[in-house]
Amino acid sequence: MEHKIFLQLLSDFIDDELDFDLSDEFERELEDEFCCCFFNTFKKTVELCHQIEMQEVPQSLHYKIIKTIEHTGSPKKKRKNKRK
Repeated sequence: MEHKIFLQLLSDFIDDELDFDLSDEFERELEDEFCCCFFNTFKKTVELCHQIEMQEVPQSLHYKIIKTIEHTGSPKKKRKNKRK
């Protein structure tokens, strides 16, 4: 299994949402040192994120963030010059 595919399946594996065959294949990939280290780091990160206590932010800050996001938008793509 390529590392790219491994990364795509990682979340589903942790959430126990992979079918049996894919789950077995994924577990075999954990024998690879890179995959094993990445998996353990990812799993620990998820665990730590679940432990974070949610904090309320001031309403004014919330609106400023939303407004900034709305006005920032995605960067415009430059058109390629079409030569004839």
